[in-house]
Amino acid sequence: MDIIDSVAKDFLTNDIWIMPTDREDILELDDIGNIKIVDTIPIIRTLATPSLKKTLKRLLYIIKDKMVLFDSTKNSEIQINIMNYINKKYFDAKNKNYYRAKKAWYRFIGDIFNNIEKNEIKKALTKIIVLLKVLNPVLVFEIHDISKWNYPIGFKRFVNYLHTNGISIVIKCPVESKQNLSILFENSKINNIAIVKYYAKLKGRFISTTVAKYLLNISNGNTNIIDILLLKSKRELKTLRDLKVPWLKILPIIVPSKYQKIINIICNIKKFKINDIEQLLDLKIPTIYAYLKELVDMGIITKRRINNRIGRPSRTFLYKLSINKEILFDYLDNLPYNDLYFTVFHNANSQILTRNNTELRKYSNSRFRVFGLG
Repeated sequence: MDIIDSVAKDFLTNDIWIMPTDREDILELDDIGNIKIVDTIPIIRTLATPSLKKTLKRLLYIIKDKMVLFDSTKNSEIQINIMNYINKKYFDAKNKNYYRAKKAWYRFIGDIFNNIEKNEIKKALTKIIVLLKVLNPVLVFEIHDISKWNYPIGFKRFVNYLHTNGISIVIKCPVESKQNLSILFENSKINNIAIVKYYAKLKGRFISTTVAKYLLNISNGNTNIIDILLLKSKRELKTLRDLKVPWLKILPIIVPSKYQKIINIICNIKKFKINDIEQLLDLKIPTIYAYLKELVDMGIITKRRINNRIGRPSRTFLYKLSINKEILFDYLDNLPYNDLYFTVFHNANSQILTRNNTELRKYSNSRFRVFGLG
């Protein structure tokens, strides 16, 4: 739940979000759930099952003691007698009659329970929708392996009905259920932007949606790349200009391995002639020239011919470090892939960079690679 709690506003979008996670992070069958307020946004967490009646009861149990959260003045479009009565007797009255308001509230909740028991599901749903519209929460349904459900269509209709009425929904599921849910809810998405924001927050950075989208597109969910891009940046990144990439430190890591030794030398001396680096490399002169030409083509260095004593061009070239950032972003893909989703749920507190912040730890491929799917 840390991701939703941390960036609740990114889930309050009237969409259906799917969040694959570990089984240990899912409510058990005997858990009802809870409600909490994060940045004025209510987050309701409950367990969903194939039984719509049980799901509705769990949801209603969570709401039933939260009368003070429901102020009908927040949404003038919602008109229902019980909400107007409570607003009049409790919220707007000079002498607030808490007892009468509480009695009216529980009578209303009791009516919904009675509707459920009598299988008057449509009536119960109508009243629950009223409550949810007034509360305007992020509604989190946690489910176990949906592939074992005999009748998932009822849950699908329920979620789509909530979605049609403007309720923001997150479905947390085990990783192995993600594909089944994606098929069941064709219009569902994975909130990759929220996950990037949450990961940046773990690293002590607060980033805007614009920056998060940029990091996601550049990295394709590789935390090794995200860590590099955030390494020297400010604590708060509102625009892309706030990103400060330490190219001199990461160049030897991202270029093909055959250039690493020569790049290390170039990053130290910045400007050089071939005689300056010839003795430092265990390479033949033609090979050094070939490497330098390729580095020029890659946009890492520039070269110009030096004039001789009488002002005429000589055979000697001066090379200078001059980084073309747009070209070098393509070389970030040479870094080992460490999946963002896997890191968030399994290695959130591990350091991707070593102490000198120049060498990257290599991780094995992750089964959580879900980016680009939503």
